[in-house]
Amino acid sequence: MPPSRSRSPADGARRSTVRFTGGTATVECRADGTAYLLSWSPADGYHIDDDVSRGPAAEVRLEAEPSDDDAAEDVTYAVTCTGGTPHPRALPDAD
Repeated sequence: MPPSRSRSPADGARRSTVRFTGGTATVECRADGTAYLLSWSPADGYHIDDDVSRGPAAEVRLEAEPSDDDAAEDVTYAVTCTGGTPHPRALPDAD
């Protein structure tokens, strides 16, 4: 599903909501190509780890953790902005 978009006329930034396995995040893609996490919400059965790299930065990150720690692996997501559109991707497990 493509992200939903809105434009902030004051600064040229675009705000979009992206969906991923562990929830959703609202990302602001700024005119300089950086991303900023405005907000995030976990999906049922998940929570978002407190260690969020909010930005603004070339890449922002957040981690979705299953509420039942034995049910599934934690998944870290990185979001970058290209052409004003956020591009989320799951990162490989570092363990």
